[in-house]
Amino acid sequence: MSIATLIKNTIDRLEEGFMALALAFMTLLTFTQVVLREFGAGWVWSLEATTYTFAWMVLVGMSYGVRTKSHIAVDLFARKLPPHIRRIVALIAVGLCLLYCGFMFYGGSIFVDRLMTLGNNARDIPLPRWVLTGIMPIAFTLLAYRFIELAWAINKGTETGLTADHGAANRNEE
Repeated sequence: MSIATLIKNTIDRLEEGFMALALAFMTLLTFTQVVLREFGAGWVWSLEATTYTFAWMVLVGMSYGVRTKSHIAVDLFARKLPPHIRRIVALIAVGLCLLYCGFMFYGGSIFVDRLMTLGNNARDIPLPRWVLTGIMPIAFTLLAYRFIELAWAINKGTETGLTADHGAANRNEE
């Protein structure tokens, strides 16, 4: 196994493991909070913790969606193009997605840096707000990595675009 494959597999597992743990944490925390409220108790910080965890899960989930080709996409026009034009259009689309990742990484980095400078904590969680929002540049780096993987596969000809093959839907049209 090459180093590149080992790194890719490690990133894949970390991504999946994080999302599973985040979902389990949110579910357990929400369930516990509901039970505690029945007894007139509860944790002040649980809503904020669930909100931040959900945001982290969504941000990491974007790259998972690109890797598994589970994002919603409209490829009605692209599917009608000749294969060589479709490949060029797909590479342009991936390039635009990488540009978006760059903008979001830059904006997220500035946001986190300003929060570090301010030094304020989250409303109900005793953590600096920059720690809780620090996922933004990380998640968009991971998303850019997935788009680079996809561009490489499109260029090699092992992938045709940003979406999965529609399988049965394509066969029904023929």
